[in-house]
Amino acid sequence: MVLTTLFWGGTFIAGRFLAQSMPHFVAACLRFCFALVGLGAYVAFCGRRLQWPSRSQWWAMLGLGATGIFAYNAGFFAGLGKLQASRAALIVAASPVLTLCAVNWIQRARWVPRQVLGVLLSFAGALVVVSHGHPQCLIEGAAGMGELFIFGAVLAWVVYTLLLRYQSQGLDTLSMTFFSILCGTLMLAVPAAVEWQAAGWQMPSPVEWAVIAYLGLIGTALSFVWYSQAVAVMGAARTTQYTNLVPFFGVLLSAILLREAIPLASVAGGVMVVGGVMLANRARKP
Repeated sequence: MVLTTLFWGGTFIAGRFLAQSMPHFVAACLRFCFALVGLGAYVAFCGRRLQWPSRSQWWAMLGLGATGIFAYNAGFFAGLGKLQASRAALIVAASPVLTLCAVNWIQRARWVPRQVLGVLLSFAGALVVVSHGHPQCLIEGAAGMGELFIFGAVLAWVVYTLLLRYQSQGLDTLSMTFFSILCGTLMLAVPAAVEWQAAGWQMPSPVEWAVIAYLGLIGTALSFVWYSQAVAVMGAARTTQYTNLVPFFGVLLSAILLREAIPLASVAGGVMVVGGVMLANRARKP
């Protein structure tokens, strides 16, 4: 799980590089083409079989593909085209708290004081990151389009998570992931073809191909397999706690590989976000 979160943190650096060097939808579509190849190879190598979705399950796959693959990556690459990778990683770190709020609202669950404190702390940290340490400046437009795109990606991921929780029953995890990625990739292919044609069908450079392969094979396919295996061994609750390392690795790799300056306000805000997530998601006592 440590390596998995390291690879996920690296997707922000890879995404930042591609967002500045090639059309966004082309990069996203090629990423998931590699992911499909990687997952297909894993299925064949392990001798497993994919479970074909029923007609009603295909609607769930379309919803998952539209939110977690198409919408999330549209916001992800558009935001990274305008925003530092470290700041994007810290904003995305708030998605578990938004998911918790949505689940509690749907289930009409009773909030406990610890959850309320965790949510408030996480939201405050996100405001510190977005506003560069000056939340009062948000009124004056301190948050730019990059932050808005990343926040849109976060909302898309929250909806994706809710669909996973309530609408994807009956399929095993591997089949659900493969077919939802397939649906999302087909959706990405339409605007990707338009962008690629506008760019004169220019092929990615060898470095860009390598980064796309990392995103698809390592940051998506391999990380998914390892995450699923970790859930089977350690349980979902313990495994989920490791995802708090993603923003840490995202910030660290941004400083090392992209030489991004990490302001103290972003570090403080990131600590608040992760601390709030951990506090809000602690198991409720019987």
